[in-house]
Amino acid sequence: MVAPVPPVAFPAARLLMTSCRWCAVVAGAVVALWVPCLRAEEQVAENAEPAVEVQPEPAADASAAEDGQDLLNDAINAKLEIDEIDDYAKVLDLCKKAIEKGLDEGSKKFADDLYTGTLIDRAAMLTGAVVDADQPDQNWRRIRAFAMRDLNEAVARDPGFGAVHLMIARLEVMPGGNRERAKAAATKALELLGDDQLPRAQANLVLAGIEDDPERQLRFYDAAVELAPRDATVRRARGLHLLMQDEYERAREDLEVAIAEEPGDASLREAVGMACMMSEQFDDARQAFDKAIELDPEAAGPLLQRARVFAVQGDREKALADIDRAIDLAPRDQSARLLRARILQQAGQTDRALADIEAVLEQDAEMPAALELKGLIAAEREDYPEAIRAFRRLAAKNPDDPTVLSQLGMLYLAAKQPREAIRRFTKALEADGEAFAALRGRSDAEISIGDHVAAIADLEKAHGLMPDDTGILNNLAWLLATSPNDSIRNGDRAIALAEKACEATEWKEAHIISTLAAGHAEKGDFAEAKKYSRRAVEADAAAGGSVEEQLKNELASYETGKPWRERQEVPEGGEAAKPVEAAQSKDESRPASDRPPATAARDAKPRRPFDE
Repeated sequence: MVAPVPPVAFPAARLLMTSCRWCAVVAGAVVALWVPCLRAEEQVAENAEPAVEVQPEPAADASAAEDGQDLLNDAINAKLEIDEIDDYAKVLDLCKKAIEKGLDEGSKKFADDLYTGTLIDRAAMLTGAVVDADQPDQNWRRIRAFAMRDLNEAVARDPGFGAVHLMIARLEVMPGGNRERAKAAATKALELLGDDQLPRAQANLVLAGIEDDPERQLRFYDAAVELAPRDATVRRARGLHLLMQDEYERAREDLEVAIAEEPGDASLREAVGMACMMSEQFDDARQAFDKAIELDPEAAGPLLQRARVFAVQGDREKALADIDRAIDLAPRDQSARLLRARILQQAGQTDRALADIEAVLEQDAEMPAALELKGLIAAEREDYPEAIRAFRRLAAKNPDDPTVLSQLGMLYLAAKQPREAIRRFTKALEADGEAFAALRGRSDAEISIGDHVAAIADLEKAHGLMPDDTGILNNLAWLLATSPNDSIRNGDRAIALAEKACEATEWKEAHIISTLAAGHAEKGDFAEAKKYSRRAVEADAAAGGSVEEQLKNELASYETGKPWRERQEVPEGGEAAKPVEAAQSKDESRPASDRPPATAARDAKPRRPFDE
């Protein structure tokens, strides 16, 4: 018997763990430091040309030189008394005036160095506000612009400071920066920094952030860790990279080191929780999220992640309580509402789930996760037109996504539109020729319209990809045993495949046992065919008798010494499958009125896409 069409599965644990997977691990922002004093300089362009070295006019006499020295002394004192950002401007101004008044050669060099050093110090303070601040601020681009102005001028005056190139690299690697300049600056910094390990580690982090290839990225992260093995920022960076590459245990090791250095950082605890959750260490994950919540009770992220753990462990009440709190803290967080909707949907509270989904779609009418869940709920209600509408919108945004296209194909197949399903599965296979779900789905659709040659081809390819899949084993064996097409049938292979499927399912699946019976009937061994056919009837009765009539018809055929033949054809538009050819001997057809229902019409209740 042909196996039921398998769903495109969305395992609950995976869904609960992957939505908004990285909301806990985004780090880096700026605070609104010193913005008021910078606004006075708004007229300075972000990419202003670096200032040229100030050249003094020749001193008129010794008294002018003394005036210059006095100004230089004032500059030195002002530098020692710097307390806030605008104090740097005073030092720079005094240095310029001292040089303009006139200085001897040694003092002039000192003034030049003081001027350059002050530029670098101010740039360092601004860079720190952009790169190292704990909270984001809307003014960070302005702050970066002023820092880059100072750094450009410092490089023009003296290109030999590795720290300056490192700051440029760290600023340019941020959003809106110049990646090529960041790469060049980080490389130059590594040349100039010597044995200064932490700055060298930071330069490697910049290069890792620019690199697109994960393996090359990891080499830079490894180099950074080797240079600064106990630095929390370095360990965090590599840990998050490993987390994104599904290297959960290694990620956890790095993050634990970072926590040892910064035990009060809630985001690190949350990231550890993510690593534990993704590796299914749920108790450890919950403990990590508990600590993150304790450290930062006003953060929505840890609550949302702990809710996922509770949901996976079956404690919906606690999961929903955490989500409700997360939504109170971040009412526009779409991920929280979607997670709540998914949990409610799995609890059978689909009306409440749809309310959350619609609230999300009001904010973003094309949000993929919301459309997917809306389609899933419609499919569960057997409202296939609504489900198809949702997934067509999703497919329009993801026209080359084989998973989405396969899901849409499954919906058309469930809606008894096999030819449209075949079209969608074919598109999925054009995007990925080894998309197993599409091969399996298309073969089911081809069986339903009687195209056994095409179905065999898809089943053979799917069997090559997943040789132990019991659905593929069964359906391939069924066609080899029962197809009216003489060139397709192969009793020996049908028996071998069906036996493997029966063993894999512990001889509990009636439709698979019936396939083994059909294989023996194809070989002419009706004693074995009747034995396994009766066993199939018994297995079906033990499971509730969902296909009793079909199995009894097959047994009746074997008792009269006739093998089973089956080819079905489903008209487009939702009508039931019509048995074009059914139980007949190799050389004699039974009357049409005596033919059993076709396989696709046996199920009293249509299969639901995405069932587990």
